[in-house]
Amino acid sequence: MLSNMTSKMLPKHAMKYKKYKFEYFGLLNSNKKISKGDIRAFIGLMTWTHEQDRLYAGEDKFTAHVVAFEEALADSKKAIESYRFDLEFKKAKENWIKKGRLLNREGGGTPLLQPPIPEMRNWKGNGLTLISLFSGALGLDLGFLAAGFDLRLANDIDLDSHNTVTHNYPMVPFIHKDFTKVSTKETLSIAGLGIGDVDVLTGGPPCQPFSTAGKRRGLNDPRASPLKVFVRAIKEIKPRAFVMEEVTGLLSARLKHVPISERNGRVFRSEEEKGSVFKVVLEMLRSTGYNFTYGVLNAADYGSPQIRRRVIFIGLREGVPELPEPTHSNNPQMNLDCNRLEPWNTFWDATADLQGGMQNEAMGLSLSRAEYMAFIPPGGYWRHLPNKFIKDAMGGAYTSGGGKMGYYRRLNWDEPSPTVVASPAHKGTMFCHPEAQRLLTIEEYKRIQGFPDDWMIKGNMGAKYRLVGDAVPVHLSYAIANKISELLGVP
Repeated sequence: MLSNMTSKMLPKHAMKYKKYKFEYFGLLNSNKKISKGDIRAFIGLMTWTHEQDRLYAGEDKFTAHVVAFEEALADSKKAIESYRFDLEFKKAKENWIKKGRLLNREGGGTPLLQPPIPEMRNWKGNGLTLISLFSGALGLDLGFLAAGFDLRLANDIDLDSHNTVTHNYPMVPFIHKDFTKVSTKETLSIAGLGIGDVDVLTGGPPCQPFSTAGKRRGLNDPRASPLKVFVRAIKEIKPRAFVMEEVTGLLSARLKHVPISERNGRVFRSEEEKGSVFKVVLEMLRSTGYNFTYGVLNAADYGSPQIRRRVIFIGLREGVPELPEPTHSNNPQMNLDCNRLEPWNTFWDATADLQGGMQNEAMGLSLSRAEYMAFIPPGGYWRHLPNKFIKDAMGGAYTSGGGKMGYYRRLNWDEPSPTVVASPAHKGTMFCHPEAQRLLTIEEYKRIQGFPDDWMIKGNMGAKYRLVGDAVPVHLSYAIANKISELLGVP
C-alpha cells in the first residue's frame, strides 16, 4: 500500500493510482490479437511520453507519473479500439529511439511503499522466539522480526551471509559452518533455549539437489541434501512451528533424470516420474510427526512489488496449520468482491523516491548491450529490438526454444518486478532500469525484496546481487509471520 504519509499528502492521486493499476492489469489481458508484451511496452512508452512533458512543465514527479499513466491507458484503449495499435506502437517506438533518455527527475522524498521494517530496529517484541537455518541475507526472518519475533540464532555456511547478518544484527549469535556438523545441544545452548522451547524454526534449504544432470543422482535425492538437515532439526529441536521455503521446481523434479530423447515411448520407473522428488520431501516432513500444509505463494499477492512464486511449508507441533490469505491482487474483479484486495504494488511504488539520485552500486552493461538497450522501451524485451539487430543481439539464443523473456529486458514502472535473479547482468536474465541504460542497483534490488534501506549487504558486487536475489521477499515473510503468530495464539 502507499504509505500513510503519501496518502495524506496526495490522497486524490494515491487513490487514482490504485484504480489505474487495476485498469492496467485488466487491459493487459483484454485483447487476444495483441500480445501482452506489446500492450505493456506501448503503455510504458506513452506513460514516458506524457510524463516527460509534465516534468518539463514543472509538475511534481508523483502527480506527473500518475496523470501520465492515466493518459497512457486511454491512448492504449483508443489504439486497440481503432485498430491502429501497430501504427501507434511503431510511432511511439520511433519517438523513444529518437529522444529516449532518463527523465530529469529529482530524487528524495518519502518512499511510497514502506517495507515491513522501514528501519532495522523499529519493531516491538511479541514474546515468540525464532531460530533461522540457511539464513542467507535474512529475508525470510526479517518479516518475522517485523512481526515481533525474537531471533535467537542464525546459521549459514556462506561467508557473505555471515558478514551481512553479523554487521546488521550483531546481537544475534551466528553459527558460520555446515549445520550437519552442529549438534542440537550446541544449537540450543547458543540460542539459550531448551528442547521444545523454540517457537518457530525457519529455513530455505538450498535447492542444488534438484539438478537435472543424470550423473548426479545422489545430489538429486533430497534424503542426501540440506533438506535432511532441516528435517533433523525439526525432530530434535521440536519447535512449536516451522516454516520452510523452496523453489517451485521442487514440485516437478525427478529423483532420476530422464533424457528428453527418452521421454516418449517407454514407461517411467517411480524415481523417474515428474514430482518424484516432491513425494520424498513430503515423506520426510511427515516423518517429523508435525501437521503441515503447503502451497505456492506469489509474493505480489502479499504486498511485495515483485512477482515471485515459491513453495511455502508451514508445520505445527499441535493444531491445524494454515497459509496466509492474500492481501493484494492483479484481478480487477477481486477488487469488487467483499475482500476488497489492494492492487499489486509496482516498481514505481517501491523506487519512485530513488529517481534522480546517483546510484553507484550496480553492475555495468557492456557497450554492445547498452547500445541494444537504447532501442528497448519501458517494459520491453528482445522482441522489441529493430528486426535488423535481433539475430546479432541474441547470438546463439536466437535459434533456441522458449520465450526468452529475460533477454534485453527492461522493467515496467507500473507492474511488479519479475522475480529478481542472482545475476542481473547475465544475458538471459537481464534486469534493466525502465529508462536508464543500466542494470538495477543494489538499492533498487533491496527495495523490490522489501529490505530496509539501512540493511547493509556485505561482499563483492556479485555476492550482493546473489544474497538479495536469493532472499525471500520480506513482505511475504511478514505475512507468513503474522499468520504464524495467529496460529500460536499471539494476536
